[in-house]
Amino acid sequence: MKRLAAAMALLVLLGALPAPAAAPAEITVSGNGTVTLPPDLATVDATVETNAESINDAISENNARYERVVAALGRAGIARTDVTLSNYNVNYNPKPKFVRPNDEQRYGYTVNRSFSVKVHRIAMAGQAIDACTSNGATAVNDVGFTIANPVPARDRAISLAVANAREVALKIAGAAGLRIAGIKSMDYGGGPIEPQTIVMARAMPAPAPTPPTELDQSNVSVTVNVNVVFLAVP
Repeated sequence: MKRLAAAMALLVLLGALPAPAAAPAEITVSGNGTVTLPPDLATVDATVETNAESINDAISENNARYERVVAALGRAGIARTDVTLSNYNVNYNPKPKFVRPNDEQRYGYTVNRSFSVKVHRIAMAGQAIDACTSNGATAVNDVGFTIANPVPARDRAISLAVANAREVALKIAGAAGLRIAGIKSMDYGGGPIEPQTIVMARAMPAPAPTPPTELDQSNVSVTVNVNVVFLAVP
């Protein structure tokens, strides 16, 4: 009898205990944040290309043209440290001996030097282009406008992305009769800076004075993406 009474008391006690809580539901959402602001840095990509029958002549002429460009940029207030080499190559194309050379083909040695110019005062981007094309550059490939220090804009974009993810999660939870109870995990996807790029046509130095280059630049964007797993309960 004592054993039976103890067993019944245990059953009563177990019946009085609350049922285990159901596991929280998981709501996975993506949030996006974008900050748009004016650019404060321009980058001019240019090329000096020379051609000669002698490799020494092709290299010497290329060096001379490049130094004229760098000196002109210096007079415009652009430091030499803001002019950086992007690519340098030398190619040789021999003139055919037994067939008539193609008048449109370049024979001999061709030296191609591509370089980037950082312009911290973006209003001077057009002046930097003119300094290149008027002093020996054979092409300006493109001009880009961006942000020198994207960290503050990125941090603001992160806040916007997380807020966007939470807003979406709240709507989903509310529609399902749930409430957000916490966060299980977060994944920072980062995001690109979307600079404005102006593709330039091939620009050859002209013997006659040319009008100064004028450029318009629009705002640039910093975008961040986050993936968040929220926990929701009744």
